[in-house]
Amino acid sequence: MGDLTGRVALVTGGGSGLGRATSRLLAASGAHVLVADIDPAGAEQTVKEIDEGTAEAVTLDVTDRASVDRVVAEAAERHGAAFDLLVNNAGTDRGADLVDVDDDQWHGVFGVNLHGPMYLSRAFVKHRIANAPDTLGDIACVVSISALTVGAGAGAYNSSKAALLKLVEVIQTEAREREWPVRVTAINPAAMATPMMDQWGLPDERMMDPAIVASLIRYAVTLPPESVLQSAVITLRNESYPR
Repeated sequence: MGDLTGRVALVTGGGSGLGRATSRLLAASGAHVLVADIDPAGAEQTVKEIDEGTAEAVTLDVTDRASVDRVVAEAAERHGAAFDLLVNNAGTDRGADLVDVDDDQWHGVFGVNLHGPMYLSRAFVKHRIANAPDTLGDIACVVSISALTVGAGAGAYNSSKAALLKLVEVIQTEAREREWPVRVTAINPAAMATPMMDQWGLPDERMMDPAIVASLIRYAVTLPPESVLQSAVITLRNESYPR
C-alpha cells in the first residue's frame, strides 16, 4: 500500500507546511503532483525540494471560483483520467476573540477554509463524472481537530472547520447515493509545526511533524477501492482528546 504510480494529484496550499510535506510524499510515492498555492514562490520552492518523483507549481487562489475551475479544467485536459486525486489542504487562521474579529477576517477565513474546498471538490467531481466515470478518484480534505473541539481566540477558524467537516459528510453521502466515482476522506489533525501555527507560540513538544499527517493522507488515498477512511483524528499522545 502507498503506491501512487500513474496518478496525478492536485495539492492546495502546497507551498508550505503540511501541503509541502504532502506534495513531497505523494511525489515520492509515484504521483505527479500539481503543487498549488496562492504564493507562486512557495509552490516553486516545494517543487525544488521534491527530490523523488515529479511535480510542477500551479498558482491558485482557492477563494477564486473562476481560477479553481480553470486549474481543474486544465489538469483534466492535460492528464485525463489519471488526474484522480485532490488534496484540499489550503487553510488560514486569523486568531481573534469573537468581539475582536472584523467582518473581513471572518469572511476571509471562511473563504479559504470552506468555500475553497467546496469550489475544488465540485469541479473535481464534475471532472471525474465526465472523464472517468468507471474509475475511482480520491478527495482528501484536511479539516482539523478544531472541528471537534472548542478553544478561545479562534472562532472563525473553529467554525469554518466544523462547517468543512459537515461538507465532507455531505459529499460522502452524495457520492454514495448518486454513485459518483469518488471517495472522500476527512483528516482531522491536532496542532502541527507549520507556519500557520507560529502566531500561537506553542512549544515544539505540543506540535506534530506534518510528515506524520501526510502519511495518513497517503494511506487514505491508497486503500482498496471498496473501502474508505471516512474521518480520522490524529494527535500527539501527550494531547488529551476528546477534550
